[in-house]
Amino acid sequence: MRNLYYKKLFTILIAMVVLLHSFSYAKHSDPFEGEVKAPVAENKNNISEATIIAELPYGSYQPIGPAMEKKSNPEYDSVNNYIVDLNTLDTRIKYFSPTYTNIKSSAESSYWMAFYARGGNDTLVYDYKYYTEEIHDIMLLYKDDMNEYISQRNLLNKSDPDFEKKYKDLTIKIITYQTMYGTAKSSYSITNATITKTKTMLGLNRALYNIDNVDNNNRVAFARRSVSKAISSVVLTYLQLVDYADILEKQTNLYYDMYLLKKKNYELGLATAIDVSTSLDTYVKAKNTFKSTETTLKNVKEQVAINLGYKISDIDKLVFVEPEPDLNYMASIDFEEDRNRAYTSNSAYTSIKISDKDKKYPQSTGESIFNKRQEYMSSVISAEFEDIYNNLLAKKLSYDASLYLKEICDIDDVGNKRKFDNNLVSELEYKGLELQNLSNKLQVKVAKYNLINAINEYYYATLGDITIS
Repeated sequence: MRNLYYKKLFTILIAMVVLLHSFSYAKHSDPFEGEVKAPVAENKNNISEATIIAELPYGSYQPIGPAMEKKSNPEYDSVNNYIVDLNTLDTRIKYFSPTYTNIKSSAESSYWMAFYARGGNDTLVYDYKYYTEEIHDIMLLYKDDMNEYISQRNLLNKSDPDFEKKYKDLTIKIITYQTMYGTAKSSYSITNATITKTKTMLGLNRALYNIDNVDNNNRVAFARRSVSKAISSVVLTYLQLVDYADILEKQTNLYYDMYLLKKKNYELGLATAIDVSTSLDTYVKAKNTFKSTETTLKNVKEQVAINLGYKISDIDKLVFVEPEPDLNYMASIDFEEDRNRAYTSNSAYTSIKISDKDKKYPQSTGESIFNKRQEYMSSVISAEFEDIYNNLLAKKLSYDASLYLKEICDIDDVGNKRKFDNNLVSELEYKGLELQNLSNKLQVKVAKYNLINAINEYYYATLGDITIS
């Protein structure tokens, strides 16, 4: 028993020496096989045995190895569908936009390089318990042995003539394994503390935090906002084109009906050949415009699909949610506060530095130069921001006016239908009135989309996304 005690204690000491000496070990090519028993030559047959698939941070696995249990991500699941909604566009871009995910991957790569450059390794990321599992197993073994002897002692029969001797022997064993368990537990705690201290000392915890929170990095978040702003504008353009194409289609059908009427009147001697020819030209031009708009509409929809991470083959599955302007946001706008945040968040302002030459001037002079440059840039950005705000106010006035136009359109729809039902206008005249009303309805939609665009531009400008002219 004493030999076993010294053997196990020696094992613990060896494990601690190896652990404190280095965190780097020779590994098998397969991460599930652990360490190699001895140094081996590098395999010269460069053949890929499997593809590494990274589903989530710190979650890489090989298809040929054990399956990794997928963790639920409600935010990801909420946009993993075919719904295109401006309210959830930023979240969709965060997980699926090729443009943004490429930017994010580049940032992650730089963080991983920093992690490995500081002395980090894959075991610290994916299997940090590997360093203490042997000590942990020995600790549990001692604990089980201790509990086993305690159970045996509790089961002793006091009427047994050898009770005193057996009780004494088991007590000695209990105390021995209690001591061994305490030593192993202390070693386990010290080892864990050493790993944590080493990671902190090398800055590995900070590097891993940056990797896990790469979406919150200022530059990466700015890039995501820029992508969101651009795609929002494209989505609104698509929705406007949908309404425009609908009007053009009905207009084309109307011009075709007018051409047939002119042709019929020509046969009856009520129209000239020039009237028929002119009517046909009008129809052909309208048809060509409609076809051209359809092509543009398809191209814009494809751009939306590609930039949101959808397959072109799934483009017909997309469902666009009709957006509405956030009037509550407009009502809560504090222009002065937003303007201050706009220029202090803009890269042109935050990147102002003074040159080494200017630094050689007395402190007050160098500081004055720096302050004047900041003051100048803040005034330039503030002027741009004020233009954006004035544009927002103008679009709000146009939107308010369009609401009255919408009421007029609704009244005209009822009135035109009543005229047609009472034979006050012909079918051709009724279609013309309907077409005119559709054009007015398009103006209402355009006013709404323009306001939404202006709100988005103002919102992103408050976060520093302002282009200096």
